[in-house]
Amino acid sequence: MTLKSHLLSYINFNLWANTQKTDWLLSKDPVLMTATVNSSFPTLHKTLEHIWVAECIWMKRIKGEPFQNLLEVCAGKDTKFVAEILLNQSKDYLTFLNDLPETSLHDVIAYTLLSKDTGSATIAHILQHVVNHGSYHRGQLVTMGRELGLIDPPKTDYMEYIRKVEVWENK
Repeated sequence: MTLKSHLLSYINFNLWANTQKTDWLLSKDPVLMTATVNSSFPTLHKTLEHIWVAECIWMKRIKGEPFQNLLEVCAGKDTKFVAEILLNQSKDYLTFLNDLPETSLHDVIAYTLLSKDTGSATIAHILQHVVNHGSYHRGQLVTMGRELGLIDPPKTDYMEYIRKVEVWENK
């Protein structure tokens, strides 16, 4: 398995997991999306916004594109809108990676965090981070949902994706 094929699996997983979670949330009472819960972000809606903003910012960093306050995009929008832009951003990662030469995965990207701290990482490391970050916050969505009485979250861990979606053959 090449690095690119592994990352393609992981990026596909991210899109699948985001789809599972957003479908689940959108099937619930919209009032629950903005109900306050004690967590890193105050609502399910704000948590989805955060996942989208992070995916968007990291892609802009990889591409060397400027970005401003992305939360303005979501201002006054409902959770369905945020779910749609999140899934579109996740699809953009898949397109980006499909088009990227394997050797470019080792390209180093310098970045400045919102805290003004600076760093650098390879594109491969950034892609891994984006998926891990999304997994962390999708887990928060489950906990927050349970606090609000939502007892039927879909399983969205990587092995669930491998079992249900990805066809894998030991060659």
